[in-house]
Amino acid sequence: MIDTSSQLEQLHDIVAPPAAHWWPLAAGWYIVAGAVLLIITLLTWWLVRRYRLRRVRRAALRQLSPRLPLNTTTLVLKQACLGYFPSSQMAGLTGSSWRTFLLQQLATRNAADFAELLTSVEQAAYQPHTSELDALQQRYYQFARLWLKRALPPKQRQLSSEANR
Repeated sequence: MIDTSSQLEQLHDIVAPPAAHWWPLAAGWYIVAGAVLLIITLLTWWLVRRYRLRRVRRAALRQLSPRLPLNTTTLVLKQACLGYFPSSQMAGLTGSSWRTFLLQQLATRNAADFAELLTSVEQAAYQPHTSELDALQQRYYQFARLWLKRALPPKQRQLSSEANR
């Protein structure tokens, strides 16, 4: 008779095979990693470019104040425009041509209201200080902030079409 207890003692525990090693990675993971790196690089490049492109606009918005005289607010707008448009184009803009330029850059449904405001600003620029002028200064300040936020930086196609004129 065979002694089963001695045979049982000779048996070893069941040893599970080692887990599959995850290195080296499959080719698909390298493709995924490359795509993620490419996306991060392109996103970083786009964000830095966008930040730099809006530098002039941010500086102009910091210079604006509700208490600035009308002429100074106009000067801030013109300085901001010089950062984006050719100086040869901006040099000749005064009066109605400046007003038209501002309205063309700002694509909005309220162009008639803004045209009226800009005409009032043009007429009141050299008037004595009154309470009506304070209200006009406040409206012009709000317009300037809106214009800087929506019209600058101009779209690339706007720049090229205006350069061809």
